[in-house]
Amino acid sequence: MNPEQLFAQLRKLAASLSAKQLVGLGVVFVAVIGVVVGSAYYISQPTYSLLVGDMDAETANAVIGKLKTNKIAYQLSDGGRSVSVPVEKVDELRLEMSSGGLPSAGRIGFEIFDKPAFGTTEFLEHVNYRRAIEGELARTIGTLSEVASARVHIAMAKESLFVDEDQPAKASVVLRLKANRPLAQATVHGIANLVAGSVESLRPESVVILDTYGRPLTKPADDDTALGSAAQADRQQQIERDLTQRVVALLEPVVGEGRVRVNVAAHLNPESVEETEERWDPASVVRSRQTTTETGATAGSNGGVAGARANQPSALSTAATNPANAAAPAVTSVAAGSSVAALLAPTPPGKSSEITNYEVGKTTRHTISPQGSLAKLSVAVILDDERVAAKDGAAPTTKSWDPDGLKRVHGLVAAAVGFDEGRGDQLTVENIAFDVAPAEPEPPKPTVMQQFTDALKEQWPGALRGIAIFGLAMLALFGVLRPIARAATRTVTAAALPAAAGVAPGASAARLPTVKDLEGQIEAELDAATPRDRRLPVLTKRVAKLASDEPEQLARIVRGWIAEGDR
Repeated sequence: MNPEQLFAQLRKLAASLSAKQLVGLGVVFVAVIGVVVGSAYYISQPTYSLLVGDMDAETANAVIGKLKTNKIAYQLSDGGRSVSVPVEKVDELRLEMSSGGLPSAGRIGFEIFDKPAFGTTEFLEHVNYRRAIEGELARTIGTLSEVASARVHIAMAKESLFVDEDQPAKASVVLRLKANRPLAQATVHGIANLVAGSVESLRPESVVILDTYGRPLTKPADDDTALGSAAQADRQQQIERDLTQRVVALLEPVVGEGRVRVNVAAHLNPESVEETEERWDPASVVRSRQTTTETGATAGSNGGVAGARANQPSALSTAATNPANAAAPAVTSVAAGSSVAALLAPTPPGKSSEITNYEVGKTTRHTISPQGSLAKLSVAVILDDERVAAKDGAAPTTKSWDPDGLKRVHGLVAAAVGFDEGRGDQLTVENIAFDVAPAEPEPPKPTVMQQFTDALKEQWPGALRGIAIFGLAMLALFGVLRPIARAATRTVTAAALPAAAGVAPGASAARLPTVKDLEGQIEAELDAATPRDRRLPVLTKRVAKLASDEPEQLARIVRGWIAEGDR
């Protein structure tokens, strides 16, 4: 069918319909087209996934600017704090933004010096340096698992010619915590030390840390109780964890995997102890001894005649006391000026003295026990029943541990944990049968039908939308448009057909003329107008005219004849 015939039939169809029918047909057609186009647009929309969430205004502005530059569709949610992009581009965009330093909360780091600026003053250089430090510290603090974002403000130290007018460096940090969870005091001190270590002449006590609700997180420098308690708790947990792993690793090869339970409780000294001990030895100890001896010659020399000769040693006494001259004949040598009476006088006896000093022994011991040292250890070990291998490949059986076996295990555990009875340690090893849960059967391998069902469950939203749109389009096409077109076509055909003979005008509108009615009408016209011998030329001319004026009607009549001939 060429376009001219199509437009001619459409014009004929429009002429056969009333204005109300035309308006209804147009409304239905527009509605169906709108539903189909809207459904197709809804199906073509991508599925969005979260790219970045829980952002501040500066970070959201930077991320959206990057997406607009790359012409990537996005959606905002959570009051502009979360950005979603098509799910197939999430991973790629996250890698691209991470390489570009996003999200960085809009803070500028040391990349501010990447592009040199000519004509920059010294004051502006100092300001840029401070901005770079603040940005880098904010990024570093933001990487902590408990911190969502951070802002850092630094007041640099100012030196003066007068010492009293020097202004020390100060810093303030504002933290936005994840899910408003409290921050551990050890983490707060770590952040303060991080900021202090990054800025010259900045002390940790000069760093003020707040959260977004204005609550101070730092405490005075002399309040170290919380920090010490946290460190001591961490040390206690570490000791208990290490000892538990050590005992389990020691016993599992013996008793079997999962057949031993160990619980270790370590008690630490909450405070440091400094002790000085002095011990005195009751036994006397000689510290020093002094002995003085005076001989007879030395004593008699004091009674001589004053003068130079009297001070000289006596020859007689020397000869008498010399052992080499003991066997020689006595020879007396009398010094000049010496009297015989003085030589013959008896020698006075010698004298000696001794001084001994005694000391009492003392031992001094100075002991310092640091805070957090191990004070007591409590260990509890539970063993499952002992397994006994069965003969002939049967399943192994279990039995209770005998006392000798428990004693051996007790000795092994004591050696592993460093058991010290003098310290008050406790170690308990007991045999208690474990409650074994029945083994769950291995799930069967999924069949092809199950795999198809699982895939259908994953893809059912998109498939359901496609089926719904297709069904709606078919319903609009075959349930609305096609019945309307058929009704319009029947109306046009009925109006084009002539009224049947012997049928009232009101009845002709309700029923279309059949082939027999048309044949009877033609026979009546031929009998009234022409004789018998001229029927064939008139009939041929009439059929040719009917074929030229009403080709569709003629085709319908021919089809009717063919159908009657087949019957």
